Amino acid sequence: MPVPDTAVSARRKAVPFVRDAMPADHPAIRAIVTAAYRQYADMIPSVIFSNYRADLLDLDRHASLGRLLVAEADERVWGFGAFYPDASVQSFGWPSGWASGRALAVHPAARGRGVARALIAAVEHLALDRGAPVFAFHTASFMTGAIALYERLGYRRAPEFDIDMGVHFGGLSAVPVTALAYLRHLTRTRAHVTGVRQAGCPARSVHPKQRDHQ
Repeated sequence: MPVPDTAVSARRKAVPFVRDAMPADHPAIRAIVTAAYRQYADMIPSVIFSNYRADLLDLDRHASLGRLLVAEADERVWGFGAFYPDASVQSFGWPSGWASGRALAVHPAARGRGVARALIAAVEHLALDRGAPVFAFHTASFMTGAIALYERLGYRRAPEFDIDMGVHFGGLSAVPVTALAYLRHLTRTRAHVTGVRQAGCPARSVHPKQRDHQ
């Protein structure tokens, strides 16, 4: 039985695609980051969380050192991530020449729709285009859903690059709050790695092979 054109169109619109963020997207980005990280507010000392959230929301700094990306579906922005072509500028101990990312966030209402996978595929594509051999990032030890996703995607622990969030973001804690380092050696064999839409240009699709479960 043929599928009506309207149904095909709706399904295509529901697939997230990644594009460069524009200044007009900044309020939506801040709302997404705030909503996505709110669940962790009670898991670490308040001063550490406050400074950590402020760092995530510092879009001007992220943009000055890298590239802001958003994932859009159904004509709405649902996810955000900052791509850093040179990981070393983050002062987390990453080697120069590696690429990295910061502040990956998916709005709680969009989880399970492949938004995080689309963003990760996009930053890997950008890293490969720049010749980076490794894409690396940190995620907090209490973000168990995100950790499970990264490991399913082939990212592996690099404990030599772990950081103490209390030391880095300021704030005393009786128990260290660890940001876990993850990395992946990049190749062009991953079928789901695709491009990033430039603002104002026709969309290039992102095809996450499986859905994220953050």
